[in-house]
Amino acid sequence: MLESRLSEEARTALSRYSNGKAVQTLLPLWLQFEAFLQSRGTLPSSIPDIAEDSLRAYATFLDYGDRHVDDALVALSAVLLVCLHAGYNARILRSIVIPRIRRPVQNRQWDAFRARTYQRLEYSQFARSRRRRAEDEARAGDPARIEDSLT
Repeated sequence: MLESRLSEEARTALSRYSNGKAVQTLLPLWLQFEAFLQSRGTLPSSIPDIAEDSLRAYATFLDYGDRHVDDALVALSAVLLVCLHAGYNARILRSIVIPRIRRPVQNRQWDAFRARTYQRLEYSQFARSRRRRAEDEARAGDPARIEDSLT
């Protein structure tokens, strides 16, 4: 199968900075990005010529596509790594992120992070934190407790 110019450039950049295992792992993710570029009709001649808007559109595509959050992050990271090793502007690459905000979910067990858009805290969570802060201040300022802890 003939590789496109972008794929050859990506393979060269990856093999220059890492071992063959990394090339085998990251190149399929790059090919997915290249297929995305072809579907948009914008296939540049080299990796540094890829438009910043195309990278942002790919991040949005990964975010709202039917895939797990971790898979989207790995796919975007692989594309950004290839671009970085191929000489793309690092300042632009630092600004490419998956659009939705991720935050830890309270009382999580298996999932480290869940994709959620930012929402205000519920009143009960505000009240609980205020109550906890008041209890801590009361414990810290209680002179009887301080004397008991010293003796």
